[in-house]
Amino acid sequence: MTSATVIIIIIAAIVVLFIIPIIAMLFITLPIAKKQYTDSFVRTSPEKWARCNSCPENEEHTVMFNAGIRWADENRQFCKDVTITNDGLRLYGEFFDFGSKKSAVILSGRAESLQHAYYFAQPYKELGYNILVIDGRAHGLSEGKYNCVGIKESRDVEMWIDLLRKDFGSTQFVIHGICIGSSIAIRLAAKDIDGLKSVVVEGPYISFYNVIKQRTKNGGHPTFPVVEEMSLLLYFKTGVNIFTEKPIRYIKQSRIPVLFLCGREDISSLPKNCEKLYALCPHPEKEIVWFDHGAHSHLRIANTAEYDAAVKEFITKHEEDTNNV
Repeated sequence: MTSATVIIIIIAAIVVLFIIPIIAMLFITLPIAKKQYTDSFVRTSPEKWARCNSCPENEEHTVMFNAGIRWADENRQFCKDVTITNDGLRLYGEFFDFGSKKSAVILSGRAESLQHAYYFAQPYKELGYNILVIDGRAHGLSEGKYNCVGIKESRDVEMWIDLLRKDFGSTQFVIHGICIGSSIAIRLAAKDIDGLKSVVVEGPYISFYNVIKQRTKNGGHPTFPVVEEMSLLLYFKTGVNIFTEKPIRYIKQSRIPVLFLCGREDISSLPKNCEKLYALCPHPEKEIVWFDHGAHSHLRIANTAEYDAAVKEFITKHEEDTNNV
């Protein structure tokens, strides 16, 4: 047997043992990944991620949504429609102007319009803050096709803060983020943003890759290689790299106080990962508050009094005295 024959046999064995099974696996899993990616991160119609109750079949979610709508209706006389343009996308929001120099920016999670953020506004109003709620890109009235899992959206929020500073005279800010909104808050806490005094994060996660993997696992589906394929699709479509752009990276650079609101029953943002983020946050005035009950993004409805008290105590501790409320 010649050496050339041996090489051919080795190459053939590699193809049979490794390459063909990999191609077969991709043939099966890639369509699954594409569907899950499209369902989770692509706005395929104006009705998807519109200004509406995103989960009417969930009774608790519906109670939250309806309570938020009531809050907005009660304060509608203070509401002003606002808009910015970034990356060629027209983005829309609502600013509840209570005449303060302080403004709270409330950031909803994936698949939620600004209407979901209404539910979290009351404690900030009680503290004398104006309230900004926004439709993230590809949500609500805002333009866009892709959800960029908080990475490109963080640039949008910087522009929203600039608008509040220039057009409404706001001088200090706090960001309250839920789920993906928490990752935006963590990214911005690592930057030097004039007037940003603190951030509050509910259900933070160490990386969005972990979130996709955990949710796929919770749904009873195999994670490999579907999660990796979804992550690559996200990168190819949007340029967003969830393997490097991780909250656990940015929390190590936090320049301002961070309040972590974490649930022991959260099966999406696992308690152990919240503990990791808290431990890595370098700011000496960080705080963590645990709630024994409450699903992911549903901590306030399960613990309203305790939730609001924790937010108000933390925010008051780290704000400036404006004497203008």
